[in-house]
Amino acid sequence: MMKPLKILIVEDEAAIRRAMQRMLSRMGHEILLAANGEEAAQLLRSHTPDVILMDLRMPGMPGETLYHLIAGQYPKLKSRVIVMTGDPEAEEHYEWLELNQLPVLMKPFEFSQLEALLRALFAGQEEQEQQDNHQG
Repeated sequence: MMKPLKILIVEDEAAIRRAMQRMLSRMGHEILLAANGEEAAQLLRSHTPDVILMDLRMPGMPGETLYHLIAGQYPKLKSRVIVMTGDPEAEEHYEWLELNQLPVLMKPFEFSQLEALLRALFAGQEEQEQQDNHQG
């Protein structure tokens, strides 16, 4: 069983946001919701999520801009971002995703895919923390 996480969901489509909140809450995770990049930036001032699930295309501040804000202001979180998109082949996003080596969930996705991605992300994090603890 995976330890409960604090997850920030940044998604402009309310139905997707609610469905993800329901499913992840049932799995025992604490959920923070933002409808756009601006709301997410506001939440990040007072909350430190374990992982950020963010849509790439949103009105206002797009996912790419939000990621740069996270990388600049909250560098420990930049390796804990998972991008959700329905169009990874869009030229302007494809190179950026590759460059930043971000995990991508293709919409529509199964929640088992999300769960597997979270497990993989945090298995690696836990191994790194154990190595850091042994070295220090």
